[in-house]
Amino acid sequence: MKKLSLLILLIASAFYAKSQTLVLAKDAAQYIGKNVTICDSVYSTKALDKLTLINLGGAYPKELITVIINKEDQRKFPSEPSSMFMGNKICITGIVTDFKGKKQILVTDPKQIIVK
Repeated sequence: MKKLSLLILLIASAFYAKSQTLVLAKDAAQYIGKNVTICDSVYSTKALDKLTLINLGGAYPKELITVIINKEDQRKFPSEPSSMFMGNKICITGIVTDFKGKKQILVTDPKQIIVK
């Protein structure tokens, strides 16, 4: 059943982000500048004045990758993203970037995040 759920999730994700690749969070550094899908657990979140940080693969400062949601994009979500995703396993689709040695994906649309 888990495999079927993952397959459905991957197919749904493919409709949103064309030509992305499913990668492990620990391998994100190999995909800088690439559009990928990463599925992992949310270990910590933090809502700041101008953005929300969602850490996958480990709690800050040992996160494997951070999802960034700017304040102007937060209103697109049905509730506060920092509480909405905490403790869930999610799949995030977007372009991997590097910020001071940390890997991140910027989310501008709720469709980029799927809760598993």
